[in-house]
Amino acid sequence: MQKVKLATLFTDLPLAYFPIKLADVSITGIAIDSRVVQPGDLFVAMQGGTVDGHDYIPTAIDRGAVAVVGQMDMKSLPVPYIRVESPRQSLTYLAASFYDWPGRKLTVIGVTGTDGKTTVSNLIYHILVAAGLKTGMISTVNAVIGDEVLDTGFHVTTPDAHDVQHYLARMVDAGLTHVVLETTSHGWAQHR
Repeated sequence: MQKVKLATLFTDLPLAYFPIKLADVSITGIAIDSRVVQPGDLFVAMQGGTVDGHDYIPTAIDRGAVAVVGQMDMKSLPVPYIRVESPRQSLTYLAASFYDWPGRKLTVIGVTGTDGKTTVSNLIYHILVAAGLKTGMISTVNAVIGDEVLDTGFHVTTPDAHDVQHYLARMVDAGLTHVVLETTSHGWAQHR
């Protein structure tokens, strides 16, 4: 089981956070949905269009979250709480750090536009594979990691940041060198 110290996750975070001195807690995963929190997870509470993740902090802690990140002032939680200005943007860096920055170990090719992203992503992917490059792909339809084709279950163009980083880390572990990532301006705006 992968374990990363909470302070390590924040080492390269280019955003302000409080408190600066973080508790000596080991993190074994990252979750943004309290229903899927596992013991040892860092729960990142984000405000959405209709729900506020801060409302689910008690549930996340009950399910085993050992630390929480959010943007509200919170007091008297039984686990460390780190306040940030933008939990969604922070999630990108925290997830990358948790997985040891897999995007830095891959050549990442992003495909964006209004229409045809999936088609173009697949074309680029197959061209790179035909050229002998060890290539993976994350698209609206699936994730391809070597010979493994995964139905991501997302069916959204750009998965959330912690899911993207998880797939990139699996690609690095599988020895891939390139990844084609289908992306959108909406995904960029949400720091995915």
